[in-house]
Amino acid sequence: MRVELTFRAAGLSAVEIRQVVAQVENSSFDTPDSWDEELRVRRVPWVESEVLVVRGTRLLCGATGNCQVWVFRRAGKQWRSTFEKDAPLASGLGFTDRTTAGLNDLLLVSSLGGDKDRYTHYRFDGKFYRRAECFDVTASEGPAADTGVQKITCE
Repeated sequence: MRVELTFRAAGLSAVEIRQVVAQVENSSFDTPDSWDEELRVRRVPWVESEVLVVRGTRLLCGATGNCQVWVFRRAGKQWRSTFEKDAPLASGLGFTDRTTAGLNDLLLVSSLGGDKDRYTHYRFDGKFYRRAECFDVTASEGPAADTGVQKITCE
């Protein structure tokens, strides 16, 4: 996420920022000196619901480039986290065209190191995103490049 994607640039009020940061603090694995400097924020407007994607940038990231990511949905005047427990680590995030319980399904990609990534497909149950399917994807390089996809049990 780009550096200009801040809480203020996303159009959040001071009250909304406090709501989001309080939930991030409860589910992050570390505490930065400044949440404003650590987090990048993007508002995603949808017809049925408004979503806010929040991602760590430095301290909340691991050695393989995966950073903690949160997805919040607007419920009335509140922003509510869509993950029940700790925020997952991911190197990429996208929403699918499929909608479940009012929110688009979510696809997170996490680097496992080397040439291997884990794709986790989440479905919204009306309150939280839940893991639906997980795949490990291994890619090789060169003229005979091959990609191996293996469905695994979600952890």
